[in-house]
Amino acid sequence: MLEFFGLPTHILLLHAVVVFSPLAALGGILYAVVSRWRRATEWPVAVLAVVSAGFAVVTASAGERLEEALPSEPLIREHAEHGDLLKVVAVIFAGLVILLVLETGPWTARRLPQLDRLRALPWLRILLQVLTVLGGLFLIYQTIVTGHSGAAATWADWKKG
Repeated sequence: MLEFFGLPTHILLLHAVVVFSPLAALGGILYAVVSRWRRATEWPVAVLAVVSAGFAVVTASAGERLEEALPSEPLIREHAEHGDLLKVVAVIFAGLVILLVLETGPWTARRLPQLDRLRALPWLRILLQVLTVLGGLFLIYQTIVTGHSGAAATWADWKKG
């Protein structure tokens, strides 16, 4: 188990996931829905989604190491399962955001004319917008569920002393 100043890295890294995942999700949803904001948000949204996914992967890995160091508990196993799903959702969401930026982004349209044939397909744009919105909503939900299950695993015995 990797530690930082005597604390498991998982309990430090998870704060980045709790902050960046909902921000990335909201940014991706707004990018998908509000076309006039795309020029200003194209790169920040894409970078935030990738950073969020990176933190989710690293935090899940640190959580797996922590889980191995702890006694087997049902609440810890449940949290680990939620964390595994969160990791997958964050990576898929980042991929959706990148695809949507490639499809709709003003910067990428000017610099990647090879994608013009794909940009001419309105159904592809709509599909990516819908999937990004749904993915963002699920990322927010899964972040909350994972965080709650982690808090429950951590604080389940606090009244017992």
